Amino acid sequence: MRRLLAISWEMPPMYGPRATQVARTLGGLVPLGWQPTVVCLAPRRGGPNWPGGVEAMLPPGVEVLRVKSPEEWLITRVMWRLMPSLRDRPDPKWVWVRRASNAAIAAAGRATFDGLVSFAQPWSSHLAGLRVHRRTGLPWVAHFSDPWIDSPYWRGSRTQRDLAAKLEEQIVREASALVFVTREAADLVMKKYPEGFRGKVAVVPHGFEGLSRGRAEAAKAGPPLRLVHTGRFYDGLRTPTALFRALAALNAEGSLDGVIEITFVGPFVVGFEREAAALGIDRLVRLRERVPAADAQAIASDADVLVVIDAPTNGPSPFLPSKLVDYLPFRKPILAVTPGEGASAALVRRTGGIVAAPDDEAGIRVALSDLIARWREDRLTVGPDFDRVAADYDLTKTSAAMSDVLTRAFAAAG
Repeated sequence: MRRLLAISWEMPPMYGPRATQVARTLGGLVPLGWQPTVVCLAPRRGGPNWPGGVEAMLPPGVEVLRVKSPEEWLITRVMWRLMPSLRDRPDPKWVWVRRASNAAIAAAGRATFDGLVSFAQPWSSHLAGLRVHRRTGLPWVAHFSDPWIDSPYWRGSRTQRDLAAKLEEQIVREASALVFVTREAADLVMKKYPEGFRGKVAVVPHGFEGLSRGRAEAAKAGPPLRLVHTGRFYDGLRTPTALFRALAALNAEGSLDGVIEITFVGPFVVGFEREAAALGIDRLVRLRERVPAADAQAIASDADVLVVIDAPTNGPSPFLPSKLVDYLPFRKPILAVTPGEGASAALVRRTGGIVAAPDDEAGIRVALSDLIARWREDRLTVGPDFDRVAADYDLTKTSAAMSDVLTRAFAAAG
């Protein structure tokens, strides 16, 4: 059994996407001969990071060392309110780095680990990984998942960007390997570094697990056509506005009452109720706050079409949202409101889904019309290559790829 030391700020019972992804990844490594120990946040009961009523869902064979964070102290939050420049260095989790790295270093002193892996976001997980790597000499894999300072979602100041750029450069230089979930993300991040660093890069996509094809292919009975989007929005960046407007334009051409219903479930979703009402589509749209992961899966399984929404980008989109991979075992048609070039668009097209750019309301309206027509004619199916394409994202395959990255990186580092 090979022992793996991991650092991830978020783990179950927290149930954000990163908690799910990291737990799933580490759990998938266990049958491959790895014994993971992960340092993570110990959320204060009733505090800002407490999930509330959600049972821990740790995979068998994964040990956790939970570390409290000053981020949850009242005095820290008051200080940040008075001096916000102290908060994002590079993110609010930096106050957890010292405690987390000390816990990981202590664990490395009690047991022999083959190597270390850290998972962002938040990026402070990599700062803890860097400290542990320097103190212990353990070979280190930094799992970026998405771009950092090159992300179109970046909204920090010039000072914060300069600091983040220095930190990212240290991580890229000192890590034994760098993992991204798309080739586009790897290209975007690494283009500013010397070519020699490209040898450290591996692309391992998110993986899915846990649903039977029988449940996934269960047919819905009767109207309306049901579309479902799960996941959060980012105001001013990734929003349902273009989809709302396209739906409103289509509804103006002929009432869609009883024809289509779109459900959105996730953080910061209900804040768009007023916008839906102003567009006159509040009867067609259902907005629900975040629910436990199992409930979100149940809602998605009842859909006729699953929806993913990305932000507009200049150039190919580097993102592969984990919810898009989580949609695959449901074996449903997918509507992707995403840039026409990029990882999400490529995957959706390969499954037989529909792609419309997030800044192309006319294109989204055409996509909705096409879905309604196919549904009415009983032609709403996935593409012929769906199963073959989806198999590349099965957890057994992605776990094997991640295991290979760890094995090679740790062996090369000696």
